[in-house]
Amino acid sequence: MKKINRIVIVGFGSIAQALMPLLVTRYDAEIIIFDKTVDEVRQSIADEYSACLIRKLITPRNFKEVIGHHLNEDTFLLNLAVSVSSEALIALAQSFQSLYLDTCIEPWEYSAEQDLNLTSNFSLRESLKYFSSDRPRESATAIVAHGANPGFISVLLKKALTHMAALNGITFDGTRQQDWAGLSRQLGIRVIQISERDTQFANVERSSGHFLCTWSVDGLITECLQPAEMGWGSHETQVPEGATLNGYALALKEQGREIRVKSWSPNCLDFTGYLLTHNESLSIAEYLTLGDAYRPTVYYAYHPCDQAVDSMSLLTDGNEERVLSKEVLKENILSGIDELGVFLISDKYPSLWMGSNLSIGKARNMARHNSATSLQVVSSIVAGMAWAQAHPQAGVLESEALDWKFVYDIAETYWQPIVCQQIDWRPTNASDSLSFNRFLV
Repeated sequence: MKKINRIVIVGFGSIAQALMPLLVTRYDAEIIIFDKTVDEVRQSIADEYSACLIRKLITPRNFKEVIGHHLNEDTFLLNLAVSVSSEALIALAQSFQSLYLDTCIEPWEYSAEQDLNLTSNFSLRESLKYFSSDRPRESATAIVAHGANPGFISVLLKKALTHMAALNGITFDGTRQQDWAGLSRQLGIRVIQISERDTQFANVERSSGHFLCTWSVDGLITECLQPAEMGWGSHETQVPEGATLNGYALALKEQGREIRVKSWSPNCLDFTGYLLTHNESLSIAEYLTLGDAYRPTVYYAYHPCDQAVDSMSLLTDGNEERVLSKEVLKENILSGIDELGVFLISDKYPSLWMGSNLSIGKARNMARHNSATSLQVVSSIVAGMAWAQAHPQAGVLESEALDWKFVYDIAETYWQPIVCQQIDWRPTNASDSLSFNRFLV
């Protein structure tokens, strides 16, 4: 296990702040944080955990000098900022033999040059795959897109697949990508939803122009304005009008905020979610591909907390010009849960939902400065960090490549209660079809 003496964090928003209590519990290390904003709350939390908080906007011009000064082979670099390039920071970290992790593949700028839409996750992921192919295979470990989802949800997927196999009398002992894809095919899985319903509620009245959510306002706005994307299954026969199909991935002509789909969870039962683009929708779909023979349709069905849904009305012009102020709900949350899981929908066996039913009360009891949403993310971060320490020369990889049992055993405590339920569910009573158009609202 590689020893870590220093942790460098880029970005000190709500997720990085929520990470601090877990970080100091696991590491006796110097913590250095860079953020473009240093306010009273940020400084207070940094002081509470004896971290050095430096006001600095990280840019393409200064990142090598500013961050590189603090990197060495005993350092872990965490990129938890929006619009700070993953590729640039990975290359920098590996040049110093530092470990690296982020929760989302980030560019320096989300504005696309050729059209008005923001850069798609497909473009970002394909660029990172090309970048990674040119890196030394045994370079310092850099785990990309490893928060709750993307991230731990891919770990949970493997646990759900093995559980579903056992329930249906199927023996599975595979470890390779094609083994998992073969199991998914054998189970008849046609659709995989990353299913999330956030019911947390805060005692805040949203004023005009004010945007509220329970994790990152900038992150949610970006996802709402990016094209709606998903992994496209081999059973699909009709590409939606205006959509672009790129092998394993489909991009709709609409933004994520404009597409709603039917989903289900054990606590909320039937609900409507937004089809927001996420890296795991693409990485899981590609991971479970068997040539031209099989691939499930994979997408994120997300119903944010009601105050966030209300805030999304500010984006109806297709941009964020009407957003005047932003707030992450955390200490002022009164009640609610964040129900987040993987929903395996089969045409052969009862479908299976497996995921977390974490409440705000339990999250607060386990870690200060956390909501149910943030604790699911930060627990996955520390689990991913532990895996990187145990495998310090693994190069650049996504969550699907990690030892799922290793990661699960560390994060599980923070995700409990983890609920697993079989159900014969279909998006509509009128048809047994599992084609994507049946899920559209």
